Amino acid sequence: MQSCLNWSRPLPQRIVIPTVATLATLADVRVLIEHLPSDHRDDPAWRHIAAQLEQAATGVEVVDLGIALRMALMLEGLEYQAQ
Repeated sequence: MQSCLNWSRPLPQRIVIPTVATLATLADVRVLIEHLPSDHRDDPAWRHIAAQLEQAATGVEVVDLGIALRMALMLEGLEYQAQ
């Protein structure tokens, strides 16, 4: 149920993608995914992240989301910094 989702939950570590975004909350990751080209969103790695994101918004631990997100960014060839 959408009303039970908490998109303001912080990530365990901020992820800074220079010139793109700083991901500090679940909402930031949600916006990033929404702005990905559809072929990227359909990729199994990003679909997995989207599923974990939804679970995290319901209160499930977000550590795995951060790991999956950093792995996907590496696979995309994007430089990032975890802070």
